[in-house]
Amino acid sequence: MKVLICVNPYKDKDLSVCKKICSFFDEKGVSYAKPVLVSKEANIKDEDVEGCDVALVLGGDGTLMRTAKKCSKYNISILGINLGHLGFLAQTGTEGLENTLLRLIAGEYTLEERMLVTGSIFRNGEKIFEREALNDVCINRGGQLQILNYEISVNGMFLKAYAADGVIISTPTGSTGYNLSAGGPIVEPSADMILVTPIAAHSFMNRSILFKAEDSVKITIGEPHDEEVGQTVIVHFDGFDKLDLLSKDEIVITKNDRHVSFIQMNNINFLETLNRKLREN
Repeated sequence: MKVLICVNPYKDKDLSVCKKICSFFDEKGVSYAKPVLVSKEANIKDEDVEGCDVALVLGGDGTLMRTAKKCSKYNISILGINLGHLGFLAQTGTEGLENTLLRLIAGEYTLEERMLVTGSIFRNGEKIFEREALNDVCINRGGQLQILNYEISVNGMFLKAYAADGVIISTPTGSTGYNLSAGGPIVEPSADMILVTPIAAHSFMNRSILFKAEDSVKITIGEPHDEEVGQTVIVHFDGFDKLDLLSKDEIVITKNDRHVSFIQMNNINFLETLNRKLREN
């Protein structure tokens, strides 16, 4: 087994946790790649993951999301070591770290698969942008306060036109993120489905809609509500990659062929994590 160590330098500021893990692996004769710093300024590269089977991600949920898609591409399973607040993705903290690493080496864990979605942007019938998302694809208004007009179609069939602040297309993993803040439902993260949640819709029909993972969801950006004011529309993928959108642009969300594989080291299930998280708030 060869381990890839990904560390957020803002969470492990003196790299003490990273160094502790490296020393432990040296002592046990475990092979590992040179640790990689992961933050808003940097991410893992293809050459970093060569020959690796498992990734240890030191940070929070944001750090995990930055590494997850790259690890999925190379079938690398991920274990999150939480260095911040209690997150939904990180499996364990630094307490009992050596025992966690011993169990990892011994293969005493299970794997949980999480779905990815692909968001494709079309302008005048031509694909101009495409990204994957583990959590969500969010379309928001920007600039001056304004209403965003958009239409939703599913599998080529028109569903509804909305006037709202935006819309969130979420995976089950992302259901406890922005989707939850916007009033969307919480979904067990290993499920396969696509959630569509309007943001502050100017309509009585402002509830989330859940679709099969195999469905194709298309959002078409409408004309400005006020032509004099115009509109600024932005799409974000997992809160990282973004693109400015124009009227008539189409965003098509589909299930990605790959999954992200998360290592489960303990018997704490999603409901227990959810209960602890909700009690914090």
